Amino acid sequence: MEDIYQILDMISCSNNHPMVLATIIKVEGSSYKKEGSTMLLIENQCRVGMLSVGCLEEDLEIRAKQVWLSEEPSTVRYDLSSEDDLSWGQGAGCNGVITILLEPVKEVLLKKLFTLKECLDSQKTVTRIIQFTESLEMKADLYVVEDGSSFGYGDVDHIFMESLLKKKNPYDMERGLKTLGGSYDLLFINQIIPKPRLYLIGGGEDARPLVSLAARVGFHISIIDWRTAICNEVYFPNADEFIIGKPEEVIKRLSFTPRDFVVIMTHQFQKDQYFLSYLLEHNLYYLGILGPRKRTERLLRGCELPETIHSPIGLAIGAKGAEEIAISIVGEMIDKMRNHKKYSQ
Repeated sequence: MEDIYQILDMISCSNNHPMVLATIIKVEGSSYKKEGSTMLLIENQCRVGMLSVGCLEEDLEIRAKQVWLSEEPSTVRYDLSSEDDLSWGQGAGCNGVITILLEPVKEVLLKKLFTLKECLDSQKTVTRIIQFTESLEMKADLYVVEDGSSFGYGDVDHIFMESLLKKKNPYDMERGLKTLGGSYDLLFINQIIPKPRLYLIGGGEDARPLVSLAARVGFHISIIDWRTAICNEVYFPNADEFIIGKPEEVIKRLSFTPRDFVVIMTHQFQKDQYFLSYLLEHNLYYLGILGPRKRTERLLRGCELPETIHSPIGLAIGAKGAEEIAISIVGEMIDKMRNHKKYSQ
């Protein structure tokens, strides 16, 4: 998942250490990370996130110190495409030209990053728009929230912004450096989505490897179960939220967004059926049910299986056992986020 979540967490609990935010704003050719990828460089060679597999980091640390002292943002261009250059391009996937923006995390940027974190924590997508001159000097830095509000500074064409806010797929992110019509200026666009939420209904033993793996790849996880003995942080140390109660009680406390993922695995037919009937009324990004397809058809009382339901759940990798099944499920969720077009055809 995106490194920005860990970066914002680190910034919010930092103790005034010098920090510089590095963002890839342009990629020509191949690279390990793409436009919008970020890394936080902290004094004493501490880093959060990564932009390459070691091709750039040492040089970026040196430049970060200079940027911090100058108190001004700077851009640097790395050409990793030359086979004769022994200094660059040694990492896997690093064979292109990468332009990186370095920004000192001081009062003005710090305030904007705090606000960004608040928006993401409130499940609101934020689009960062930086206006550059032709020589890549920053002219404006505007953050536009999906509800239409904004912070930062600068003016952006309203028609352009409306096209960004009306995107149908919540994980179809707009990123990259674009030419601003009518001038030589450039716009860097970076849509930052909230951390994807996974609601796991049923906290059995086989749910534990799924929670562990989903947390590692960046999901915010809520466990829904009626048993207090297992719906807790001792049984699921990687979960973020626990919702305990009978199905008819729990649904009154739930609210979903079109970005949310839900997996049903209570292993109890009536409970699965109750939750499935309720969830079909909501616009979810992903809904999967553990068990054979015929069982899911029975849950639907013989009705045709909607295309929105993933059943059997997970990628068809011949998974055996809870750990492998967890890999297939998480793989399918990531696959839908990254390759959503094939699911919408």
